[in-house]
Amino acid sequence: MVTNDILKGLNPQQKKAVMCTEGPLLVFAGAGSGKTRVITNRIAYLVSDKNVSPTNILAVTFTKKAAGEMQERVEEILKDIGMLKKGVPTIGTFHSIGAMILRQNAKAVGLDNNFSIYDSDDSDNMIKDLLIERDIDIKQIKPKSVSYLISNAKNQMISPENFSNYFYGFIEDTVAEIYPLYQKQLQAQNAVDFGDLLYLTVKLLQENEDIKEKYQDKYKYLLIDEYQDTNEVQYKFAKLLSEKHQNICVVGDDDQGIYAWRGANIKNIQSFEDDFEKVNVVKLEQNYRSTKNVIQAAISVIQQNNSRVDKVLWTDNSEGEKITIYQAMDQEDEAEYVVNNAKLLQQRGVPLKNMAVLYRTNYQSRAIEEALLKLGLPYKLVGGFRFYERKEIKDIISYLRFCFNQKDELSLDRILNTPPRKIGPKAKAELYSFAKEAGLTLGEFIIGAYLVDNKEFIEKVNIEEGKTIEIGEIKEKWSKYQSVITLFGNLFFFAKSTNLLQLIDTIVERTGYIQWFDDGTEEALMKKENIMELKSVASSYSSKYGEKSLEVFLNEINLIEQEQDKNQDGTGNYINLMTLHSSKGLEFDYVFMVGVEEGLLPHSRSFLEEDDLEEERRLCYVGITRAKQKLFISFAEKRITREGFSSQIPSRFLGEIPQDICEYYSYK
Repeated sequence: MVTNDILKGLNPQQKKAVMCTEGPLLVFAGAGSGKTRVITNRIAYLVSDKNVSPTNILAVTFTKKAAGEMQERVEEILKDIGMLKKGVPTIGTFHSIGAMILRQNAKAVGLDNNFSIYDSDDSDNMIKDLLIERDIDIKQIKPKSVSYLISNAKNQMISPENFSNYFYGFIEDTVAEIYPLYQKQLQAQNAVDFGDLLYLTVKLLQENEDIKEKYQDKYKYLLIDEYQDTNEVQYKFAKLLSEKHQNICVVGDDDQGIYAWRGANIKNIQSFEDDFEKVNVVKLEQNYRSTKNVIQAAISVIQQNNSRVDKVLWTDNSEGEKITIYQAMDQEDEAEYVVNNAKLLQQRGVPLKNMAVLYRTNYQSRAIEEALLKLGLPYKLVGGFRFYERKEIKDIISYLRFCFNQKDELSLDRILNTPPRKIGPKAKAELYSFAKEAGLTLGEFIIGAYLVDNKEFIEKVNIEEGKTIEIGEIKEKWSKYQSVITLFGNLFFFAKSTNLLQLIDTIVERTGYIQWFDDGTEEALMKKENIMELKSVASSYSSKYGEKSLEVFLNEINLIEQEQDKNQDGTGNYINLMTLHSSKGLEFDYVFMVGVEEGLLPHSRSFLEEDDLEEERRLCYVGITRAKQKLFISFAEKRITREGFSSQIPSRFLGEIPQDICEYYSYK
């Protein structure tokens, strides 16, 4: 009876995956094929039918959210079949399981079990101190870059001693020196960083046979979700835990492996049959999510990849609507097209929360956001901030606001020490006290101090001449801040005779803003792309309004900010905006994929390596398979950039979708 409850409603392949409990099992779970149900039912089947104690089962997933959902579902099904009293299995992320094992065996790795877990800020600060102690210029070698390379090494199980055998280069030579010192420092402080949670756990299992055997016997049954996303250290962890009893079940889909840039290796799932003997392989190919046309589009794209395990997704769902492909004039026209269609769907009774707009890179959200705000459609940015709320954009806009209005203390306060220029709380308080004494705002005081040595600009600003004389009389007090006064004074007066684009270029260049954060990481690249997008916007304002462009732009920004505040209607019914990476695991009735052009999707960085191009194709496949009922794909003929217009070519992936399942529209 219990078995029937567990197997009820499963298709033949799902049943096979649930009932195959002994020995290594590889489950290829296609998009929308019900893999979560298979994992939870398999756990229930082990407990009820195979009489396995829940304490002998370990299920590992990637995110806290996924682990929490799995825990809930497992408890629910065990309760339904009356097995909850036996207890629940251990379910967690790789890192939480690693932390648990380390706490239980801290002494073996030279720690006390009350060790601290340092976050990335703590690590960066420790590395910064180590670099400064060694007179290494932290402007040239950024602590974040060192941190990134150390984390990378730990993910590949490369020890401090062996680092220089694997990595060469200017920064890498410094990391080879810092990495061992950093590990010693962590140990001295009874602390680990995030990378250690697995790196030290794997080392512990490799070097202590008795500890390894204890956990192998404790967790006789191991389940790993999203196996295509595992990196080297996670792969070794899984292999070490399962090598004795071999009851390892991995679930994943190599067609959805989109995290190579994070160190994930889809070869782990593709070569699973080489790692274990007598592997059972089950392919879940029936899709319950999408229409036949959406599935056909997805298959046609992904089958162009060479390095993939052969599987064919299929569905019993209806044909559904054709894929709509739209050629837009530029990104503004594309955004308008998407938003107008979303509005039409809403009028037909489709809730906004059932729609999503997907794009390859973060900066592409800007045009969509502005079009949504214009039409008054509420939206939610999943896994990120709205464009004008991103730190780098807010910083540059604060510079612009100061350049337009020197009395804007809120904006000046934000950027006075951004990037850092030795204006800490004490220096800031002193500058404010000078301003107060003169009866001026801080911005007016800075401009007044600048005019002491640059009298030719007095005509260009509304400030009493008596005030500049007064400020000049106390010059010995503020002269130590001359470099800051010169920087802000130069920018303020430059703004009077230039356009918005040139002003942003000058702000970025003179403040060294990009050099300040550019540590070579993915996050830094995203920030640079956002700034480039801001420059694209500035370019169109500048060509339209010339020297008035700063004023017009700031007025528009104020309106956008007001619209953003009103854009939350409290109903929770928003259209979803997100990158293709953030969309993985989600589904929506209506999906708009924008910017499907060469250089965007596939990204220009993927043109040189076949592996990178195949990853971009998998990303496209992930995007397509988010759609349940209808898919819209759009591309722009040209894009407004900082330099003017750039001509765009439709993505090669569009040409891989059969024409008979598409309908084509153009702005022309």
